[in-house]
Amino acid sequence: MVRKFSLQLILEIAFNSLGLVFRKGGGLRGSKVVKYVYCSAIKRDCGMREMRERRKIKSIMRKFLKVTLASALIGCGVIGTVSSLMVKEAKAVEIITHWVPHEVYGMPGEPDNSGKVFFSGLKAKYMGYPKDAQRSPYPGKYSKFWKTLPAYRYYIPDYMYNRDEVRPSNPIKGTFKLEQCVACHSVMTPGIVRDYNKSAHSKAEPAPTGCDTCHGNNHQKLTMPSSKACGTAECHETQYNEQGQGGIGSHASCSSFAQVECAWSIERPPGDTAGCTFCHTSPEERCSTCHQRHQFDPAVARRSEQCKTCHWGKDHRDWEAYDIGLHGTVYQVNKWDTEQFDFSKKLSDADYVGPTCQYCHMRGGHHNVQRASIVYTSMGMSMADRGAPLWKEKRDRWVSICDDCHSPRFARENLQAMDESVKDASLKYRETFKVAEDLLIDGVLDPMPKDLCPDWSGQHIWSLKIGAYHDGEAYGGTTGESGEFRMSNCTDVERLCFESVGYFQTYIYKGMAHGSWNDATYSDGSFGMDRWLVNVKQNASRARRLAALEKKVGISWQPEQFWKTGEWLDQLTGPYIVKNHPGKTIFDLCPDPGWLDTHHAPAEEVEYIERKLKELGITAGSHSAHHHESGHDPAARSMKEH
Repeated sequence: MVRKFSLQLILEIAFNSLGLVFRKGGGLRGSKVVKYVYCSAIKRDCGMREMRERRKIKSIMRKFLKVTLASALIGCGVIGTVSSLMVKEAKAVEIITHWVPHEVYGMPGEPDNSGKVFFSGLKAKYMGYPKDAQRSPYPGKYSKFWKTLPAYRYYIPDYMYNRDEVRPSNPIKGTFKLEQCVACHSVMTPGIVRDYNKSAHSKAEPAPTGCDTCHGNNHQKLTMPSSKACGTAECHETQYNEQGQGGIGSHASCSSFAQVECAWSIERPPGDTAGCTFCHTSPEERCSTCHQRHQFDPAVARRSEQCKTCHWGKDHRDWEAYDIGLHGTVYQVNKWDTEQFDFSKKLSDADYVGPTCQYCHMRGGHHNVQRASIVYTSMGMSMADRGAPLWKEKRDRWVSICDDCHSPRFARENLQAMDESVKDASLKYRETFKVAEDLLIDGVLDPMPKDLCPDWSGQHIWSLKIGAYHDGEAYGGTTGESGEFRMSNCTDVERLCFESVGYFQTYIYKGMAHGSWNDATYSDGSFGMDRWLVNVKQNASRARRLAALEKKVGISWQPEQFWKTGEWLDQLTGPYIVKNHPGKTIFDLCPDPGWLDTHHAPAEEVEYIERKLKELGITAGSHSAHHHESGHDPAARSMKEH
């Protein structure tokens, strides 16, 4: 069946496509006329156009116009001008500038501009997705050390609420029907009943989806619904399956990855990271995190503010960047106007005046938020040349989203600007890191790792020795043993290094990705990295001068005991292991490989990377180990053709 399209819609796509040819600088004054007619077509058809129709015919119209215009331009004798212009612009967005050496400071591997991912600008390190999708992520590899609070039961219901051995006691006995539940809870929890009565669940046909459907009707064995309860064949199976498709960095893994097997949470007492756990478990385990209970109104879940609860803060500054960026400003000033943002429509039918978080990241309503992404880079802390040919396929997918409103040229050049900003930031981190590393190697880092209380594994590994990049006594540990970024129980220099890459570099990435120039540069982005680099150098200068003076006057300095012990420090896993399991490490006590594989990417991404490298003819290079006197120029520009 041939679908009919409105004349206005076809005109709009035609002029949009024309605009891609009549580019700025092309010497064709007709571009202003094109822009005028194009805008007029949009205004006339704004109320009736459908985004889906535009996408379907957009590519067809472009191909048609390309052939037609080429013939016309040949007749006019200007095809050469346009061709050279297009080639020039194509090359402009493929320029690879800085290298982001993963041999900081000494590991062989692929060239950085191959597109591979390098953790925090260092050697490649991946956090693998669970190998056995049927296995529960809880309690995880480090279950002996993962402490919980009773309140976790509401955020991890299947593991901490719904099992008989952990189900909280209930004084009410008996089985009840929906009407009885509503009658009682109208008094006990009236707000819940009011919300339920407004929901589509209460009006479902042929029978309401009631309290007993989700919680059960036996009051002694009530369940706290998890996302699995919503994902049945009778209800929201498609959305549940889509949500579970994402790898590390997606909603489907944000708890099992970041909480159950992450040193950040494992080493600390539960009250210290309660907020981390509440937030990270919510989207993996519960649909109600986004679809607010008990109304479960899809219109609420389509608003950008719904993402704000989790996606903001120092190390994942998405909301702040979006909110004060260009797109967020358009959203904020228009969001109450239903003609500009009609949230009653499904995302697949959305026709917004500006993008919401969901419009881009849940394209068409698909619940795998990683589907519209280029490459996972640990909230921006990892390095990857996203402009490399390796990522062309995924990058084109992003451009296809942007060109709902912008030209592909505009989208690609802004993506390239983001890449360049992150590459420049990585140079600052490398410099910051090297100042700290030199202090460690020269033995003047105060305190040295050996002078601290044991780290999360029960050892004394330098906190910036991530992924076993370095071997030797100065770093602590042996081959294969890894340090972990720390904010506590470390030197000020190490903390500044962590904040430089974990906070400021993330601001740069998130700011550029969301159109927030303030975050990217001025506020705490590149200017913030400047400030922390100066602070690290100042600390290093003072430490070296002090060490020289102590050596000259014969002082043998012994670090204070507060670095080794304290009321709070003694609550960490490291001191516990040393006290109760002398001679053992957390790896000895927890030999099960668990869900986390720190050496390989998710299987799907490994396959994609290897396939694309083969297609592109890129082979692994080998870089010599970096030494302090290395002549490698970190700012060298590369125009390498792939």
